[in-house]
Amino acid sequence: MAALMAEVDSSLSDTTPHTPSGNAPAEGAERFDPLVGTVLAERYAIVRRIGEGGMGAVYEARHAIIGKRVAVKVLLEKFLENQELVARLLQEARLASSIGHENIVDVTDYGTTNDGRAFVVMEFLDGEALAQLVIRDAPLPVERSLSILRQVCSALSAAHAKGIVHRDVKPENIYLVRRGEVDFVKVVDFGVSKAVQVREEGPDWQRLTRTGTVLGTPLYMSPEQARGGEDVDHRTDIWGAGLMLYECLTGEVPFRANNYLGVISQVITQETVPPSQLRPELGIPAAVDRVVMRALEKDRDRRYQQMADFEHDLERLLAGDSTVALREVPGPSEAPAGHPLRWPLAALGVLALGVAIAVALVGGGRQAQSPVAPAPSKPAVTVTPSVAAPAAHPAPAISAPAPATPERVRRGAKPHGSRTSGTAAAAGPVERGKKSKADDAVAPSPYQSDE
Repeated sequence: MAALMAEVDSSLSDTTPHTPSGNAPAEGAERFDPLVGTVLAERYAIVRRIGEGGMGAVYEARHAIIGKRVAVKVLLEKFLENQELVARLLQEARLASSIGHENIVDVTDYGTTNDGRAFVVMEFLDGEALAQLVIRDAPLPVERSLSILRQVCSALSAAHAKGIVHRDVKPENIYLVRRGEVDFVKVVDFGVSKAVQVREEGPDWQRLTRTGTVLGTPLYMSPEQARGGEDVDHRTDIWGAGLMLYECLTGEVPFRANNYLGVISQVITQETVPPSQLRPELGIPAAVDRVVMRALEKDRDRRYQQMADFEHDLERLLAGDSTVALREVPGPSEAPAGHPLRWPLAALGVLALGVAIAVALVGGGRQAQSPVAPAPSKPAVTVTPSVAAPAAHPAPAISAPAPATPERVRRGAKPHGSRTSGTAAAAGPVERGKKSKADDAVAPSPYQSDE
């Protein structure tokens, strides 16, 4: 229970900028902002404020010399004296820029404002967060969902190869930018990431993660992350990616309650209803079901062990392979070393071989005594198959997911327009027969200038 009471650091969540729909200005958008119109570090002219999260505000800016449009995240003034958050912002800049992957936001600079607030400079993203697309159009078509998550997996696989675990994989941190008529993914916000290979970073790097603190957003936490364990590794990102695929396919998340402790409790203890059972009217293929459920195994040793394996299975699904994620069950002759059947099978094989040799010797002796073989008076001896000559492998068995029960998912728990970042929203009806309105076009950019 102590783990459930661990503090959730809300100042580190939802740092992706959001712009409200329509032309109505954001609440408080017209208030005076001392940074607008100034030049940071003698290079970045601040044009306008485009969003604010729990940790920092995001601005559109232009490079004062080359005129390039960029996004600048500035630590909020109230955190000016919080050295840990300053360190986290620096960590975000260093980790994101060190990965060097096309599906990860490009962070180009770091500095401080005149009043001492830290800021990072990154590429300007012309598009929208996956969270906005899901709220508006989910459930998305299967192929589109798989394509988006394949790119997410590719980006996170590159981060894991550098020893970096994101730890806050959620739709708000996945951005879709315009690349022709297809979705192009950018993973953002490495502010709560963990560098697991820290020998070159020094001891201060590790102190950014406090023992017993739950970091991330409860709706997308893995079970081991929700417990507040110290050994959270790259497999927590696999869970987060699987949960996002679940939400893209169904328009819902599998765990929901009226407060974050209730969500965490469900993440730890409640079974996940397969997407095809939650939304049977959508006709989600069985192979897609299996991939999602393998990514959402509560026991991380049964989950995908590498993000690259998850990505590979998504590629197979996109290629039309319906045999993805079938779990093979070893036959009797394939019992692994140390398996309880290994020695009995070996003894049976030796016994069968001895019987076969004895029969051969007896038959040979009889042939030597008489040139004419007598008619057989007894049926032929049937030799028991030995381990040395294994039989054909049985067909692989498919692990059927647990059937859904009313206690496992509260259907209609949240209308899509009521997404919250840190805690789950109150229950509300969800239209069951809803079909996807999504197409292959990416919605207008929340960054788009009025010019």
